[in-house]
Amino acid sequence: MKDLDYIEKFHNQLNQAKIMLAYNGIISKEIVDAFIMRLKDDITAIDVPKKEKKRFFSIVVECIQNLSKHGNVSELNDARFMVLVEKENQILKISTGNVVNNESEKVIKNLVNNVNKKSGTELRALYIDGITRNKLSEKGEASLGLIDIARKSSQKLKYRFQRIDDQSSFFLFQTQIRVLN
Repeated sequence: MKDLDYIEKFHNQLNQAKIMLAYNGIISKEIVDAFIMRLKDDITAIDVPKKEKKRFFSIVVECIQNLSKHGNVSELNDARFMVLVEKENQILKISTGNVVNNESEKVIKNLVNNVNKKSGTELRALYIDGITRNKLSEKGEASLGLIDIARKSSQKLKYRFQRIDDQSSFFLFQTQIRVLN
Protein backbone atom coordinates (compact mmCIF):
# COMPACT_ATOMS: atom_id res chain seq x y z
CA MET A 1 0.00 0.00 0.00
CA LYS A 2 3.01 2.32 -0.20
CA ASP A 3 1.65 3.49 -3.55
CA LEU A 4 -1.14 5.29 -1.70
CA ASP A 5 1.04 6.91 0.97
CA TYR A 6 1.31 10.17 -0.99
CA ILE A 7 -2.50 10.42 -1.13
CA GLU A 8 -2.81 10.03 2.61
CA LYS A 9 -0.02 12.56 3.14
CA PHE A 10 -1.67 15.03 0.72
CA HIS A 11 -5.05 14.59 2.46
CA ASN A 12 -3.49 15.26 5.85
CA GLN A 13 -1.75 18.37 4.52
CA LEU A 14 -5.03 19.69 3.08
CA ASN A 15 -6.80 19.18 6.40
CA GLN A 16 -3.95 20.74 8.37
CA ALA A 17 -3.85 23.77 6.07
CA LYS A 18 -7.66 24.14 6.30
CA ILE A 19 -8.07 24.09 2.50
CA MET A 20 -11.71 24.63 1.59
CA LEU A 21 -11.23 24.49 -2.18
CA ALA A 22 -8.27 23.67 -4.38
CA TYR A 23 -8.59 23.54 -8.16
CA ASN A 24 -6.16 23.54 -11.04
CA GLY A 25 -7.58 23.17 -14.52
CA ILE A 26 -9.82 24.73 -17.11
CA ILE A 27 -12.64 26.99 -15.91
CA SER A 28 -16.21 26.44 -17.15
CA LYS A 29 -19.60 27.67 -15.96
CA GLU A 30 -20.35 24.24 -14.50
CA ILE A 31 -17.09 24.21 -12.54
CA VAL A 32 -17.72 27.73 -11.22
CA ASP A 33 -21.25 26.70 -10.13
CA ALA A 34 -19.77 23.67 -8.35
CA PHE A 35 -17.20 25.93 -6.59
CA ILE A 36 -19.93 28.24 -5.31
CA MET A 37 -22.12 25.38 -4.07
CA ARG A 38 -19.17 23.75 -2.31
CA LEU A 39 -18.06 27.01 -0.71
CA LYS A 40 -21.59 27.77 0.51
CA ASP A 41 -21.62 24.44 2.35
CA ASP A 42 -18.15 25.00 3.79
CA ILE A 43 -18.88 28.56 4.93
CA THR A 44 -22.10 27.42 6.60
CA ALA A 45 -20.18 24.65 8.40
CA ILE A 46 -17.69 27.12 9.91
CA ASP A 47 -20.38 29.58 10.97
CA VAL A 48 -19.23 32.79 9.29
CA PRO A 49 -21.42 35.86 10.01
CA LYS A 50 -23.78 36.91 7.20
CA LYS A 51 -21.96 40.18 6.42
CA GLU A 52 -18.60 38.43 5.99
CA LYS A 53 -20.26 35.65 3.93
CA LYS A 54 -21.61 38.24 1.53
CA ARG A 55 -18.21 39.94 1.21
CA PHE A 56 -16.51 36.57 0.76
CA PHE A 57 -18.81 35.43 -2.05
CA SER A 58 -18.61 38.80 -3.77
CA ILE A 59 -14.82 38.56 -3.81
CA VAL A 60 -14.77 34.89 -4.87
CA VAL A 61 -17.11 35.60 -7.79
CA GLU A 62 -15.09 38.66 -8.85
CA CYS A 63 -11.80 36.73 -8.67
CA ILE A 64 -13.21 33.90 -10.77
CA GLN A 65 -14.70 36.36 -13.26
CA ASN A 66 -11.27 37.99 -13.55
CA LEU A 67 -9.81 34.58 -14.40
CA SER A 68 -12.27 34.04 -17.22
CA LYS A 69 -12.06 37.64 -18.52
CA HIS A 70 -8.31 38.16 -18.29
CA GLY A 71 -6.93 34.64 -18.48
CA ASN A 72 -5.99 34.78 -22.16
CA VAL A 73 -8.23 31.78 -22.83
CA SER A 74 -8.50 32.57 -26.53
CA GLU A 75 -4.77 33.23 -26.87
CA LEU A 76 -3.49 30.02 -25.27
CA ASN A 77 -4.38 26.43 -25.92
CA ASP A 78 -5.57 24.52 -22.88
CA ALA A 79 -5.33 27.59 -20.59
CA ARG A 80 -4.92 26.53 -16.96
CA PHE A 81 -6.34 28.28 -13.94
CA MET A 82 -5.79 27.85 -10.24
CA VAL A 83 -8.27 28.64 -7.46
CA LEU A 84 -7.45 28.08 -3.80
CA VAL A 85 -9.64 29.01 -0.81
CA GLU A 86 -8.37 28.39 2.68
CA LYS A 87 -9.25 29.36 6.24
CA GLU A 88 -6.46 30.25 8.60
CA ASN A 89 -7.63 31.22 12.08
CA GLN A 90 -9.97 34.17 11.47
CA ILE A 91 -8.86 34.81 7.88
CA LEU A 92 -10.33 33.46 4.64
CA LYS A 93 -7.73 33.54 1.87
CA ILE A 94 -8.75 33.53 -1.79
CA SER A 95 -5.92 32.83 -4.21
CA THR A 96 -6.09 32.57 -7.98
CA GLY A 97 -3.61 32.00 -10.75
CA ASN A 98 -3.69 32.26 -14.52
CA VAL A 99 -1.39 32.63 -17.48
CA VAL A 100 -0.94 36.18 -18.82
CA ASN A 101 1.13 37.67 -21.62
CA ASN A 102 4.36 39.19 -20.35
CA GLU A 103 3.28 42.46 -21.98
CA SER A 104 0.38 42.60 -19.50
CA GLU A 105 2.61 42.22 -16.46
CA LYS A 106 3.48 45.92 -16.14
CA VAL A 107 -0.17 46.99 -16.55
CA ILE A 108 -1.35 44.49 -13.92
CA LYS A 109 1.40 45.50 -11.48
CA ASN A 110 0.49 49.18 -11.89
CA LEU A 111 -3.22 48.48 -11.34
CA VAL A 112 -2.68 46.39 -8.20
CA ASN A 113 -0.02 48.73 -6.77
CA ASN A 114 -2.23 51.75 -7.41
CA VAL A 115 -5.17 50.11 -5.65
CA ASN A 116 -2.96 49.01 -2.74
CA LYS A 117 -1.80 52.63 -2.18
CA LYS A 118 -5.35 53.88 -1.65
CA SER A 119 -7.15 54.22 1.66
CA GLY A 120 -10.64 52.82 2.13
CA THR A 121 -12.15 56.27 1.51
CA GLU A 122 -10.07 56.75 -1.64
CA LEU A 123 -11.06 53.30 -2.93
CA ARG A 124 -14.73 54.09 -2.38
CA ALA A 125 -14.38 57.39 -4.26
CA LEU A 126 -12.44 55.69 -7.07
CA TYR A 127 -15.12 53.01 -7.35
CA ILE A 128 -17.96 55.55 -7.46
CA ASP A 129 -16.04 57.65 -9.99
CA GLY A 130 -15.49 54.56 -12.16
CA ILE A 131 -19.19 53.73 -12.12
CA THR A 132 -20.42 57.26 -12.77
CA ARG A 133 -17.89 58.15 -15.47
CA ASN A 134 -17.77 54.61 -16.84
CA LYS A 135 -14.00 54.93 -17.42
CA LEU A 136 -12.93 51.95 -19.50
CA SER A 137 -9.54 50.35 -19.97
CA GLU A 138 -8.15 48.98 -23.24
CA LYS A 139 -10.02 45.70 -22.67
CA GLY A 140 -13.28 47.59 -22.10
CA GLU A 141 -13.08 47.15 -18.36
CA ALA A 142 -13.16 49.86 -15.74
CA SER A 143 -10.93 47.84 -13.32
CA LEU A 144 -13.85 48.20 -10.95
CA GLY A 145 -13.63 44.54 -10.00
CA LEU A 146 -10.12 44.96 -8.64
CA ILE A 147 -11.14 48.11 -6.78
CA ASP A 148 -14.16 46.31 -5.33
CA ILE A 149 -12.01 43.36 -4.21
CA ALA A 150 -9.62 45.78 -2.48
CA ARG A 151 -12.52 47.60 -0.79
CA LYS A 152 -13.88 44.36 0.67
CA SER A 153 -10.54 42.81 1.65
CA SER A 154 -8.96 42.87 5.10
CA GLN A 155 -5.40 43.20 3.82
CA LYS A 156 -3.59 44.71 0.85
CA LEU A 157 -3.80 42.63 -2.33
CA LYS A 158 -0.86 40.29 -2.92
CA TYR A 159 0.50 39.14 -6.27
CA ARG A 160 3.46 37.54 -7.98
CA PHE A 161 4.45 36.66 -11.54
CA GLN A 162 6.26 33.41 -12.35
CA ARG A 163 7.93 33.57 -15.76
CA ILE A 164 6.97 30.63 -18.01
CA ASP A 165 8.77 31.69 -21.18
CA ASP A 166 9.50 34.81 -23.28
CA GLN A 167 5.81 35.35 -24.02
CA SER A 168 3.95 34.36 -20.86
CA SER A 169 3.94 34.28 -17.07
CA PHE A 170 1.76 32.69 -14.42
CA PHE A 171 0.04 35.45 -12.43
CA LEU A 172 -0.68 34.57 -8.78
CA PHE A 173 -3.14 36.78 -6.89
CA GLN A 174 -4.35 36.65 -3.29
CA THR A 175 -6.79 38.56 -1.16
CA GLN A 176 -7.93 38.00 2.42
CA ILE A 177 -11.08 38.56 4.43
CA ARG A 178 -11.16 38.69 8.21
CA VAL A 179 -14.12 36.76 9.62
CA LEU A 180 -15.46 37.05 13.13
CA ASN A 181 -16.28 33.73 14.75
